[in-house]
Amino acid sequence: MSSVEVRELRREDIPRLSEVLAQAFNTDPVLDWAMRPDGGRMGALRDMFRRGMLGALRYGEETTTKDLNACAIWAPPEALNEPHGPLDPIFRLPPIFGYSGLGRLRRMMTFFDACEAKRPRVPHQYLDFIGVHPSKQGQGYASALICHTLRSLDAEGTPAYLESSNPRNNPLYQRHGFEITDEIHLPDGPTLWCMWRDPKPRST
Repeated sequence: MSSVEVRELRREDIPRLSEVLAQAFNTDPVLDWAMRPDGGRMGALRDMFRRGMLGALRYGEETTTKDLNACAIWAPPEALNEPHGPLDPIFRLPPIFGYSGLGRLRRMMTFFDACEAKRPRVPHQYLDFIGVHPSKQGQGYASALICHTLRSLDAEGTPAYLESSNPRNNPLYQRHGFEITDEIHLPDGPTLWCMWRDPKPRST
């Protein structure tokens, strides 16, 4: 396969990439546990990723591929350190309810809270989501997206962090320098792996 061309995500890409990410995460172990199990799941996934991409556009930290078959959403240190007021959970509740449905609302809130509790407090770039359309998985798309951003982070001396929700993806992240530092065990649910990467010095 020819090399995968990576570029910055544009607003007009979001409808297509919302579908790509929804397809990529439809069988993800953690989201399968936390999100609504009914016929509204795909619509909820599309809306969740659409909101995530729209929010991240403020920072210019999203990448996609030229053919729009993969996407990575990163949050820079300034986004992670934004203050949240006491009413923030209330304003977040309506979309979260749409993702989980009434029966799994507690699961969804537990998932978000558990990730927030484990997240490192030192400045870092956070890989929120990375997904590849099922028809293109295993063809180097995820690696191309990861390498594109890691080159910049290494040049800046910025570490990176992610939570892996699928054990099949752990070797991919480890090949790019991430190390497992902790685990998140959801009650009666799957495990997430907390993974950290120190910036790599440039070779001379």
